[in-house]
Amino acid sequence: MSAIHHAPSAPILNVFANADAIVDALASFVIKAQKDSVEKKGRFTIALSGGSLPKMLRGLIGNPAVKWDKWHVYYADERVVPLDHPDSNHLSCTTNLFSKVPIPTSQIHTIDTSLLHDLEELSDAYEKELIREFAQKDAARFPVFDLILLGMGPDGHTASLFPGHELLAEDDRWVAYIEDSPKPPPKRVTFTFPVINHAARVAFVAAGAEKQDILSTVLDNPEAGLPASRVKPAFPGQLYWFVDEAAAVKVAFPSTPFKL
Repeated sequence: MSAIHHAPSAPILNVFANADAIVDALASFVIKAQKDSVEKKGRFTIALSGGSLPKMLRGLIGNPAVKWDKWHVYYADERVVPLDHPDSNHLSCTTNLFSKVPIPTSQIHTIDTSLLHDLEELSDAYEKELIREFAQKDAARFPVFDLILLGMGPDGHTASLFPGHELLAEDDRWVAYIEDSPKPPPKRVTFTFPVINHAARVAFVAAGAEKQDILSTVLDNPEAGLPASRVKPAFPGQLYWFVDEAAAVKVAFPSTPFKL
C-alpha cells in the first residue's frame, strides 16, 4: 500500500509582549501536550535543542501539573563533546531545567560519549535509542514525537541543519552527523527533517530584536528554503511559533491569539 501524503498545515504564530510572557505560555503549551499524550498512551516523548531554549523552559520548574515520571527526553541535536562540556546541549538542559525537577535520569536519552571518536557509530547509536522507544510502539517509517522544541539561529538554521548543507536533503536516516558545522563546535549529531516533520507538534521559540530579519525571512519568504522554513509537520502534525514583539516587528505573516 502506498503512503498517503498530506500537505502540512499553516504555522500558528503566537506573539507575546516579552520573553517572560513566552515562558509562561510555553509552559502551558508543553503541559497541554504532555496531558494529551499521557492520556492517550501513558508517556510523553519530547525532543529538545540547545541555545537559549533551555532557559525558556523555566516555567515548568515547580509546576505541579508536570508529570516528570512520564517524560522521555531526547535531543533534536547535540554537540559531539563530553556531557559536562560547556558546549553540550545536555549540560545546558540539565543546568537550566533537569537539575531542578524530579525527572528520572534514565528517561533522559543522551549521546553515548564512549563513541565521540566515531561520528558514524555515534549517530547510529543515537538512532537506535530512538528505535527502542518508537519502533515497537508506532507503526511508522519515522518516529512520531509528541513534541519537538526548536530554536533558530541568525542564519536560519535549526537543530544542526544549516543553510546549503547536504544534510538538508537527507530523507532516510533518523539521526545524522555533521563534521563541518559553520558554527562551532564543528562536530554534531542531529535529527533529520523527516523526524522533525513527523512530530505531532513542533514549536519554535525565538525572542529578541536580533531575530527580526531572519524571522521575517523564514515566515514571509519560505521559498528561500532556509532550514527553519523547511520545518513543516505533515498533517495532523502542527507547527507553532512562540516569539516576542521585538522579534516579530518585521513579520507580515498573520499572528494568532494564543490559546491552548
